Amino acid sequence: MKVLLFSDIHGDVPAIERILAQSADVYINAGDLATFGRGLDRCGEALRPLGERLWLLPGNHETHAATRTLCDRFGFVDFHRQVRQLGATQWAGLGYSNITPFKTPGEYSEEEITEALASFNCIPGLHLVVHFPPYGTALDEFAPGKHAGSPALRAWVERERPHYLFCGHIHETAGQTELLGATQCINVGKQGWTVEIEAGGSGR
Repeated sequence: MKVLLFSDIHGDVPAIERILAQSADVYINAGDLATFGRGLDRCGEALRPLGERLWLLPGNHETHAATRTLCDRFGFVDFHRQVRQLGATQWAGLGYSNITPFKTPGEYSEEEITEALASFNCIPGLHLVVHFPPYGTALDEFAPGKHAGSPALRAWVERERPHYLFCGHIHETAGQTELLGATQCINVGKQGWTVEIEAGGSGR
């Protein structure tokens, strides 16, 4: 089973067309189809052929109400704060971001992030999909020595040790990877990142 994850489209329909040209069984968007909510319907129309094969998170540029409405309209799966199974693997989704300087509509405090992640505690081999990266990694360095990720997410990852963490949010680090303890962390970006789930449930 092939899973294609992507993030931070920001209304770029040609980028969606490039994603659709890549074959996968399940597609997961890790947030920010829109920019301050603009362009969401246009992206929904472009993604319509995927239907329930698309799992959708709100980024910091969308509200959950807006992405939930989009899912209802086009038959996508609302993945925000949910746990779902693919083959023998468990996948959890958490949208929004930690606080930004830009006052975007989908932001959580560090306390809210801690509370939301607690729902995913003690799930062995978890594949976690979030919009925002953990703090102090190659995935959140938006300028040399400057980091914008979430300390609460990093602490949770170091404690719970999910198998994978997939994120977006920081455009400058799209495609970057880092091993954080036992967890392979990947900023999937709008180019997308493919994971194959084997029969035994492991990903590669």
